[in-house]
Amino acid sequence: MRERARASSIPAVFLALLAQCSPGQQPSQQAQDVARYAVSAYADSMEAMLAQLVAFRTVNQAGVPTAENPEFRAMTAYLKQVAQEYGFDFADHGAVVVIGLGDAEDRLGIITHGDVQPANPTKWALDPFVLDAVSEPGLLVGRGVEDDKGPIATALYAMKALSDQGVTLARRIELVVSYTEESDWTPFQEFLAEWDAPDLNVALDAEYPVVTAEKGWNAIFLSLAPDGPESGPGPRLVSFRGGAFLSQIPEDAEAVIVGATLALQAALMEAGDQDTLVSFDFRMAGDSLVVQARGMAAHSSKPWDGRNAITHLAAALGTQRWPPTQVSRMVEIVNDLVGTGDYAERFGELAYSHEFMGPLTLSLTTLGVQEDGALMAGINMRRPVGRTGDEIEQAIQDAVNEWKSRTGVEVQVSMILGDPHYLDDAPHIPTLLSVYRHYTGNEGAEPISIGGGTHARLVPSGVNFGPAMPGEPYTGHSEHEYMTRDQMRLNLEMYTAMLVELAGQR
Repeated sequence: MRERARASSIPAVFLALLAQCSPGQQPSQQAQDVARYAVSAYADSMEAMLAQLVAFRTVNQAGVPTAENPEFRAMTAYLKQVAQEYGFDFADHGAVVVIGLGDAEDRLGIITHGDVQPANPTKWALDPFVLDAVSEPGLLVGRGVEDDKGPIATALYAMKALSDQGVTLARRIELVVSYTEESDWTPFQEFLAEWDAPDLNVALDAEYPVVTAEKGWNAIFLSLAPDGPESGPGPRLVSFRGGAFLSQIPEDAEAVIVGATLALQAALMEAGDQDTLVSFDFRMAGDSLVVQARGMAAHSSKPWDGRNAITHLAAALGTQRWPPTQVSRMVEIVNDLVGTGDYAERFGELAYSHEFMGPLTLSLTTLGVQEDGALMAGINMRRPVGRTGDEIEQAIQDAVNEWKSRTGVEVQVSMILGDPHYLDDAPHIPTLLSVYRHYTGNEGAEPISIGGGTHARLVPSGVNFGPAMPGEPYTGHSEHEYMTRDQMRLNLEMYTAMLVELAGQR
């Protein structure tokens, strides 16, 4: 299921804007000429810069301020060197850097981020922080290639092309690189409180054609207290864990069963064989049976692009009856409230949909034992407009309370609730659509909504323009993040034309 706007569900204000951008409208000849120059002059240099950027292991670390993290400082130093070499101005704000071209009073903001999600090196052909342009012909593979270091390199060379070609700027271009988009947004919000943001902004952190709505990022945490002394006959579930971080569909999950019999192993293997989406491995470790599930990681805003190892392992374990333990109760919670679906089908009355933004999605993405011994499930939820935060909170609490009442099991619930972003108006949408339509041939392209949340929502008239193509898997946050070489060059062409159209003198 794809979250795409239909013409009948696009807000009336967008229809008025789109009337300004009739099919067949093209970017100016100057925009096309400069875009063509950018690709011919800088396609290879852009790829080399991407390799430099990927090499910075810019994963935020708990307890280490971004401004003091050596990897981030090294990336800042590199970007400053590039800016000076290309004649751009540069400002270091610690957790944010701004690279500027031109001195016009009006300004255009290009919003990106340089921090990335963690990567499991065992799942990559090469070190994920080494750009791999060899293992898979035509692909550029590495952490941050799509999200968001590829767009940074592309934007810099688009700016360089405008500078080379002497484009007169009616708007100053400011490339904003945030270092905390993948973690705590507070430093960026503090930056915005002190920095006068441009009135017009384009983020390069999502999809084409133009993203005008983003679901709210939410988290639900369900935890069970540790068991008392072990008791009871028969095989027991003693461990269940999986997932890497909240915004990634978990690729791996593992359960441990003490005292497993051959009959139990055979039954679980049969249950695993019936699952066509996730693979299972069974091995004995002493008197314990270890069951491992292998799915496929994906961005949790698009759970259908992945295969959830945790929920599918829970479904297989749920085919058996278990003595009551902390782990067996968690299996019951997962199967009863989450299941293997993507849309909160089992979570009480939580599910709903919006005609433009699409359905609420709910994905159990992390599961593990906390320092206090509690077993905690982390659930990432993306919600559209249509219900208030209070209504969402009440629906979650009602579903958990009903489960507690029915089972007699005490479960603690906590949540983080974020609001969706739904842009009513943005004057540059027709221009962005005309660029996209021209370079892709998709004359029917319209604004869309996404499940992810980006910094675009924090700046005036913030919309997203790429870098991912509609209908293609978004690989950011996965353990196989890539962009095709052809796509990156197309992005350079479109971003250059976009800058000419939005910032150039008309």
